[in-house]
Amino acid sequence: MHKRKKTTEGEAILSAIYAIQLELRRAQAGFQDETDEALIDSYIYEIISLHKKYEYYLRRAKELGLAATGCAKIS
Repeated sequence: MHKRKKTTEGEAILSAIYAIQLELRRAQAGFQDETDEALIDSYIYEIISLHKKYEYYLRRAKELGLAATGCAKIS
């Protein structure tokens, strides 16, 4: 049972990483296309927030010894 919990937790972490990557791509594209200062600021804060979440989930994945194929590095 302990192994299944770890697997489930690992699956959730990897799923979160994939979702954050998609959100980051969307936010970065929005930032590139936006001209309104208020919305540009909004995208900046969103991108910073998503980077923090991404770092957290990567740290958790590393702690659990998880590896995923096909994940792009977020810069």
